[in-house]
Amino acid sequence: MPPVLGYELRLSARRRTLSLEVHRDLRIVVRAPARVDRSFIDAWVAERGQWIDRQVERFRRLGREQPVAVRYVTGDRLRFLGRDYRLEVTAAPRPLVRLEGDTLHVALRFGRGEMGGEPVRRALERWYRERAAVIFAELLDRHLPWFAGRGHARPVLTIRRMRSRWGSLSGPGREAGWLDPQVRAARRMTLNLALVHAAPECIEYVVVHELCHLEHRGHGPAFHRLMDQRLPDWHERRRRLEQPQPP
Repeated sequence: MPPVLGYELRLSARRRTLSLEVHRDLRIVVRAPARVDRSFIDAWVAERGQWIDRQVERFRRLGREQPVAVRYVTGDRLRFLGRDYRLEVTAAPRPLVRLEGDTLHVALRFGRGEMGGEPVRRALERWYRERAAVIFAELLDRHLPWFAGRGHARPVLTIRRMRSRWGSLSGPGREAGWLDPQVRAARRMTLNLALVHAAPECIEYVVVHELCHLEHRGHGPAFHRLMDQRLPDWHERRRRLEQPQPP
């Protein structure tokens, strides 16, 4: 398979694993240990060519979209778990965010002239993180038993904003030693907080995808066979997830 050209390579003597990023400006960045041969890196990137193409096309679609500015005031439309909700902002002595019917209520103590904006965004960010921690963990635990039966420990779950990926799994697994036989770091599953806006089936696809990396590092035929086994309709779920996501 020919190497993928046009990527930016960043080497680090302290790094132990390879990572790949596709940014909104369509830059492709690869981070790698300084000791790894360039030919190995080229082949590793080439294996992920289809994933790179999908991310590039997704960002191109997003660039063509004309997003509606979110001001975080009453009447804005926000998405949670694949559904749109009307934002209702009110003043109250104690902060509260709650979902009721088709309305997402945010109550905060505001200064004079304020009834939205950054304080509401911060309150919603905390609320999204709290919900994401529960939802993501439940999906992880639902699919973990099969992988645990194969000898894999439960990955440590981390949630953060990610610019170019829905999720990642760090640390060597069954193929540990592909870079350094002495490396036996614990696995860490990182999921993008933005997934909380997607439908539950799409979030489940990302969780299963990352769990399958416990068995297979790359995205080769064996990986796809396992995805077919663990989540037969994963192609459709991925297609839905790659549609532009509103806030």
